Amino acid sequence: MIVLVGPTVSPKSGEKPEQLVVFLHGYGADGANLIDIADYWADLLPTAEFIAPNAIEPCEMGFGYQWFGLQDFSPFNIRAGLDRATPIIVKQLKIWLHERNLTPADLCLVGFSQGTMMALDIMFHLQGVKAVVGYSGAFYPPIGNLLKAPYPKIFLAHGDMDTVVPYLAFVEAVRNLQKFSITPATYTSHGLGHSINGEGLNRGGQFLVESLSATDSVILT
Repeated sequence: MIVLVGPTVSPKSGEKPEQLVVFLHGYGADGANLIDIADYWADLLPTAEFIAPNAIEPCEMGFGYQWFGLQDFSPFNIRAGLDRATPIIVKQLKIWLHERNLTPADLCLVGFSQGTMMALDIMFHLQGVKAVVGYSGAFYPPIGNLLKAPYPKIFLAHGDMDTVVPYLAFVEAVRNLQKFSITPATYTSHGLGHSINGEGLNRGGQFLVESLSATDSVILT
């Protein structure tokens, strides 16, 4: 069994976690690449524990980790990679939730780039995930036997100058999610490349607060 490990940040409250926020990093990065977001969101989510695991295998580029290989960027290869990686992550998430006496309703997934692809796939294989925040990513619709609605609340942010995962991938992600009757909250970072800016972090953190408090009035444009 593959065991995912990476940096963690305990709840600012000093108490046992009431929520779990899991960061899924991008291709060629590692958990340390995203865990600093916990510092931005600790005041907003004082009872949440943050975990940023390294992906399941060393990156084929020779540095960092990958959830699956991307030298072949075809939709067929990406779909196959998601199908291999998602069950591994789902199994680990269930373990973490059980260890903390939490349920998927207490779980939020935050992805960047390839990590966003993973987060948007996981939600079809782990019933009851509360929210997904995805930065600079894409969505490849799953095939086959899937969990049905209700699906998590979703917030997607993307820079319109992204040359790694083009902005068109964001547009297509929104359109394809709507085919599942999912309308994500969205934010376009004008002039931003393949990155996360401060406004994106602020909106993502506030989205998690509202999602975890079961507020249905999340409005982001």
